[in-house]
Amino acid sequence: MALTTAAAQAAPPDGKALYTTWCAGCHGPKGQGDGPDAKGFDSKPASLAASSYKRGTSDKAVLKIITKGVPGTPMDGYGNKLKDDQRDALVQYLKVLRGEK
Repeated sequence: MALTTAAAQAAPPDGKALYTTWCAGCHGPKGQGDGPDAKGFDSKPASLAASSYKRGTSDKAVLKIITKGVPGTPMDGYGNKLKDDQRDALVQYLKVLRGEK
């Protein structure tokens, strides 16, 4: 059965696709901080696949990082680039990378 245009527009954002577009360049395809865009950075990007990282792995902590970024690092905030539901989808996909889902 084909989705109608309205149904297709109502589909939730794809966290993996968003990750590939917005995050993998620095954090790598599997979230290990080894993306090609990070080669010139002074410090390696966070491993998002780790079971924990210093800024926390709660949904709230991760959403704050995605939204506001991390001052003093190349990690930009995406609060003005991604919609709320897109940022929420990224939070959920990062759980997959950490093996939580």
